[in-house]
Amino acid sequence: MRSRNALKLAGLVVAVAVFAVVTAVALSERPHVELSPQRNLETPNFRSTSLISDDMVSEQLFKSDGYKLLNVWASWCGVCKREHEELLQLAELGVPIIGLNYRDQKQAAREYLSSKRNPYIEVISDPNGKLAVELGVIGTPETYLIDPNGRILIKYRGELTADKWNDIFSGYLNVSI
Repeated sequence: MRSRNALKLAGLVVAVAVFAVVTAVALSERPHVELSPQRNLETPNFRSTSLISDDMVSEQLFKSDGYKLLNVWASWCGVCKREHEELLQLAELGVPIIGLNYRDQKQAAREYLSSKRNPYIEVISDPNGKLAVELGVIGTPETYLIDPNGRILIKYRGELTADKWNDIFSGYLNVSI
């Protein structure tokens, strides 16, 4: 009887350890690139407010000529702050970037963009993370490549550096940094 209980306890300990390792890996800041799990997955339907103008915005933002980026960020995110300079460079080179401000306070996000310059053509306010959940966001920052029909082609988790941009995204938009 004791050996059976010991065996059950050992199994439970192993299961908890495996869960902890998997969770730690999933939540690490290590960059991760994936093609959209369902190639040509359409962006979800949504209605939200613009962080900048307080106007209503919807999925129509993603449906226009040319490829565009969706960058999930927050003013409290240290990694987001590190990639901000690359986003500014891309915006100056004509890359259309839409921001998704994730679980942030509007005033803090507005002040951040005002003091550090705004690389986004529009910023979707997502204070409760509802749209982020629908997109499958795991954490900040994440950057998505969206085609002219509003379909997600690439999802990149982690800091978007110049090297990562050039390796992963530049071929779609013919822009290198």
